[in-house]
Amino acid sequence: MLAEPENTQDVKAEVSAPADVPASTPVEASVEPVIEQKDENVNAEVIQQALPKLTERELKEKINLLRQRVEQNERELKSTFREISLHNTGGDELKTKRDSLNARTKELFQKAAELRKKRDEANARIAELKSQRDRLRGIGKEFSEKVGELKKTRDELNQTARGRLETLEKAYGEELNLFLTADLPLDYEINIFNRLNELSLRLGATKKANEIHTEISVEYSRAKEIYTDMDSLHAKIQTLAQESQKYHEELIALYKDIDALRKEADSYHSQLTEKYKGIAPLRKKISAIKAELPKLRDELGIYLEQMKEVQLTKDEQKNIGKREEAREKFQKNGRVSLDEFRILVENEDIKL
Repeated sequence: MLAEPENTQDVKAEVSAPADVPASTPVEASVEPVIEQKDENVNAEVIQQALPKLTERELKEKINLLRQRVEQNERELKSTFREISLHNTGGDELKTKRDSLNARTKELFQKAAELRKKRDEANARIAELKSQRDRLRGIGKEFSEKVGELKKTRDELNQTARGRLETLEKAYGEELNLFLTADLPLDYEINIFNRLNELSLRLGATKKANEIHTEISVEYSRAKEIYTDMDSLHAKIQTLAQESQKYHEELIALYKDIDALRKEADSYHSQLTEKYKGIAPLRKKISAIKAELPKLRDELGIYLEQMKEVQLTKDEQKNIGKREEAREKFQKNGRVSLDEFRILVENEDIKL
C-alpha cells in the first residue's frame, strides 16, 4: 500500500488560495466622507462663532491664504488620483491571472480528491483480500501439518508392512492353505503359524496405510482448492496494487502541478499586494485632504461673508457721500450725471 507524498499539501483545503485584494476599487468613492447636510450647517455655525472679526486688510490676506490652500489641496488631490491610477495600472491583469490560477488549482484539488478516494478504495480492497488470503494460508498450514502427520503414520505402517497388499494377501493365502491342508510336522506347522501371524500383522499395516493414503489424497484435494483460491486472491491483489500505484503516481503528478500553480498564483498575489501597499498611503492622503477641504471652504465662505459685509458698509458710506454731493448739485443748477440721478431716484430725493 502506498503512502501519501509528504511534500504535497492535503486536498482539504480546497486549495486554500491567497487572500483577495480588491484590484479595481474606485479610490475616490472609497475615501469620500459621508457628511449629512445638517452636520455641515452645524459645523459652519460652530466655525463662524469661533472665528474672530477681522479688518478689511486682514480679511483680504486671510481669504487669499485660504484660497491658495484650497487650490493647493485640489491640485494635490488630482495629482494623488493620477498617482493611484498609475499604481493601479496592470492590477486588474494581475488579479485576473491570479484568480484564474487559483480556479485551476481548485479544479486540480477536486480531481486529486477523486484520485485519492479511488486509491484509498483500492488499498482498502487490497487489505480485505489480504485478510482473506491470510485466513486461507492459516487453513492451508493446518492441512499441511495434518498431511505431514498422516504421511509419517503411513510411512511407519509401510515399514511394518514391507510389501504391497496384493503380494501379502497372496503369501498369506498360500501359507494358510498349506497350514490347513498339508500333513506337516509339528515344528513346520509352528513355523507356518508364526509366519501367518506375521503376515496378518503386515496385511493389517498395509491396509491401514492404504486407508491413510486415501485420506491424504482427500486432504491434498482440499488443500489444492485452498491454494487455488489463494492464487486467485493474490492475482486480484496484484491487479489492485497496480491500479493503486497508478492512482498514486497520478496524484503525485497532480500535487506537483498544484504546487507549481500555487507558486505562480502567489507570485501574482505578491505583485498585487505590493501595488496596494503603494496605494494605501495615497488613500490616507486623499482622506486627509478630503476631510480638510470642507473645513477650508467653510472658513473661506465665512470670511467671504465678512468681506461682503465690509464691502456693503463701504458702498453704503460711499453712496451717502455721492448722494449729498448730487443733492447739492441738483439744488444748485438742476444738472447731475446719470449715476447721480440714479442715486437721487433710489433714495427718493427726486420724485418721478
